[in-house]
Amino acid sequence: MTFGGRLHQVRKAAGLSQEQLGDLVGMSRQAVSKWETDQAAPDVETLARLCGALGVSADALLGREAPAREKAGSASLEDCVRRNAAKRCFTAGWITVLAGVALLVAELFSLIAIQFADAQVHQSWRTNALDYAQDGPMPLIFGVTIAVIAAGALLAAGGLLAMGGKRPMKNRKRP
Repeated sequence: MTFGGRLHQVRKAAGLSQEQLGDLVGMSRQAVSKWETDQAAPDVETLARLCGALGVSADALLGREAPAREKAGSASLEDCVRRNAAKRCFTAGWITVLAGVALLVAELFSLIAIQFADAQVHQSWRTNALDYAQDGPMPLIFGVTIAVIAAGALLAAGGLLAMGGKRPMKNRKRP
């Protein structure tokens, strides 16, 4: 993999846009784009700022083997990618849960609409709107919605376990 490919992968794993990375190292988005497409390369001072902003060693970014002793605080490229994937799973899981709950609430309100429609069409209606949940496709619809909520919760729990039980932190700019 080229330097540009590694830079792109690490930047994405860190959850940064080209513009955000450019701001962190004092360069333009266009400069970051040229580095990632191997049309240009950063100078040594900018490379050091890139490593600091992305939390990786220059060896990892340049594709060289790391020295026998790594710094205690520096994360490898694989750790950065793994941590970002876990964070994305956690976020996707809870978004899925929230969307499922919103659908469930909408489905419950639709039962009231079905109740009123039944009253107008048949001139009679059931007194409990939840009785309509047993008719037609409603059990299947409720089942699918509950499955979506459960899948989202499992995805979020898996992401949380992959992060070692620590809540994800928001991206913050480094000086």
